[in-house]
Order: sequence, then C-alpha cells, then structure tokens
Amino acid sequence: MNRKLLIFFGLLALFTQACKLDPPIYGPPPKEDWSASFQPLGTGTFWKYVTNKEGSEPDSSTLTVTGEQPIIKDSTYHTIFSISQKNAGNGYVYVDDNTIKIRLFYAEYNDNLEIEYYDNRVPVGGTWIATITDSGLLEGFPARLIGTVKEVNVTKVVNGITYPRVTHTQMLLQQNKGSGYQTFATYDYYVQMGVGVIQTNSVKADGTDLGTVTLYSYDIKNNVIVVK
Repeated sequence: MNRKLLIFFGLLALFTQACKLDPPIYGPPPKEDWSASFQPLGTGTFWKYVTNKEGSEPDSSTLTVTGEQPIIKDSTYHTIFSISQKNAGNGYVYVDDNTIKIRLFYAEYNDNLEIEYYDNRVPVGGTWIATITDSGLLEGFPARLIGTVKEVNVTKVVNGITYPRVTHTQMLLQQNKGSGYQTFATYDYYVQMGVGVIQTNSVKADGTDLGTVTLYSYDIKNNVIVVK
C-alpha cells in the first residue's frame, strides 16, 4: 500500500492540508454539561488543525460545518468544507447515537474512503470492524479497519489546552492480498466531548511516522445535530 494513501488516511479527519497558521481563536472550553456529543455539527462551527510530519514544515487546515445534510447510502451525512493553501473541498460526517464516520472522495482511486473512528457501544479494550470503501475493496483487494477503544474519560493537553473528557480510539488499516489480512498502518484518534477530534497520530507498520494532527483553534457555534 503506497505511502500517499497511508498518509491520506491519517489526514482524513481534516480532509486537506498545507496552509499558513493564523492566530488562534478558541471557542468555549469543554464543560461537563457542554454536550453528550463527541462531534458538534452546528452550522458555522469550525476547527483549525496543525499537521506535523518528519522532514516537513508544520501545515494546517480549516474545517467548517456548512449546514448541508446530503443523503448518502440512505443515511444523513453532514457537509464539512475544508480549505488549505493547495486544496479545498467537501468531506462528509455521519453521526448517530453510537458511531461517527468521516467520508471523502479519493481521486487517485476514484473511490470514496470512510473511517469509522468512534463507537460508544464498545467498552475499553473492545473492538469493532468497519469497511473502508462501499465495495469493501481498496486497490482491488479486500480492506478493513479494526477499531479499538483504548481509553475513555481521560485528560489530555493539546497545544496548551486541557481537555478533560477525551476518548482515545485506535484503528488498524488492514488489507488482504491473498495471504490473510495484514496491518499496514495504525491511526490513533483522540476525541473530546463537545469539541470533536483534538489529535490524531499515524504510523506505518514498520514504525515510520506518517504525521501528527493537532487541534489548535476552534469555535463551536452550537451543538444541534439533526439525524433523519
């Protein structure tokens, strides 16, 4: 599996990359009673992420909730517009009472890729299995994600901000090229209640760093989530 695709999965939470950093704008700090959602989707909500990769200068992207709710695969998704210096486009987030998924079109493979990075039905140490594409194939071979809940309700400091209700999940990207499923990369997601994704770490199976994404600025307008 090529490095570009592995990095793409690590950056799927922010859709695009590579723009100059702006002065931080922080929304309300997380509160115990802020929301029961790990993915706010109020129209106008935005997040700014910094991407750090070995051998590269820090980059960033801005994601904004547009309020549009397209129907994809008979389910209601929420459109999030991502913009950077080199790229701009829409990604889609699906949220229900249990799961959160990010979906994006990957032009190089003419296919939609999807990461299910959160499932609140799974206890700490528990796992789930999710497909990556609608067909279940990636590069012509069966592919999947195996998710694991590593920690819940932990405190994590990211770019000087303390987040007190963080869930840490880990996804293994696997592919079967004829000799059984093999892991090509590992992705760790840290998700704060009432804020969303605050950090992701990505690494290849051989230990090669694929980059770290951290939240450095955000503004949660509200937390209205409409599920049809």
